[in-house]
Amino acid sequence: MQSLTPSNPSFFIAGIPVYGNRILAPMDGYSDQPFRSVVRKLGSAMIYTEFINALEIVWRNKKFARRCLFSETERPVAIQIFDDNPIRLTASAISIVEQFSPDMIDINMGCSVNHVANRGAGAGLLQNPKKVGAIIANLTHELNIPITAKIRLGWDQDSINYLEVGKQIEGNGASMIALHARTKAQMFKGSIDLDAIANLKQTLTIPVLGNGDLTTNAEIENMLSYTKCDAVLIGRIAIKNPWIFAGYDFEEVPLSLYLSTVREHFSAMVDFFGPDRGCVGFRKFAKKYLTNKGIGKAKVRNLLTTADPSLFAEKFETLLQWIEAGNRDYDLE
Repeated sequence: MQSLTPSNPSFFIAGIPVYGNRILAPMDGYSDQPFRSVVRKLGSAMIYTEFINALEIVWRNKKFARRCLFSETERPVAIQIFDDNPIRLTASAISIVEQFSPDMIDINMGCSVNHVANRGAGAGLLQNPKKVGAIIANLTHELNIPITAKIRLGWDQDSINYLEVGKQIEGNGASMIALHARTKAQMFKGSIDLDAIANLKQTLTIPVLGNGDLTTNAEIENMLSYTKCDAVLIGRIAIKNPWIFAGYDFEEVPLSLYLSTVREHFSAMVDFFGPDRGCVGFRKFAKKYLTNKGIGKAKVRNLLTTADPSLFAEKFETLLQWIEAGNRDYDLE
């Protein structure tokens, strides 16, 4: 496996060295511990957890704890939280640091889904830059680990304020900022604004990460070169091509590496979640891994509708052996 990890740090987050400039973006429902561990091994320079609702933490809902667990090999690790309430965010961050000892706390200010943004959390915070500043100030005052944030351009095209928000974040003590270069209204549609990432990088002194529409090595290198950002966050493409962290577009991935990775990922899911939940949780990954290798819909559907964990594992391994033998299957119905 080729490696993109440099021998010297690419940048620092308040003294924490980060080796590399490709990082797995936090993705709800995908950035679980098994997937993160696989991607970290492939070359993600650091790790973000899935975002965690501060309400779950202060209400002591035990379900959130599993999403905070990480292995030492994943460090540096940022546990990401979201809320619209500064006091609750600070209390939940303190609790997380005490329980899990992450390297940093990241505040989600970019989630565009309505049930988060419309309550004033996630991208909803972008409508009130002073509140953003107050949140960061509270956190940096109460915690002795780096505070970072992930934002968007603004709420919509008529209220683009990422520079103002970025200044509030840096000015109140945060150590890094990531910018998804779309507005909340755009969600994941339309083109990203590379100039905005470049402008933010030129304006701030803390590290700036770029995010959005990165599907190939060429696009990654273009964003890094054009914007001069310190690193990029790679999101949805990583679900079907985690090897992009090792510098491979999907069609370039060596077969041996493909097979070892997907087998390791499946095993890690079962070990972490148990056979039943592990198989269920792995389905969304298996679908991408297999269809992108030419396995047809009928065979994939047969696998994904298998409830028994042992039978699922047997069928999955059979399909991998089919691929390993050089077969392709186009039973696309």
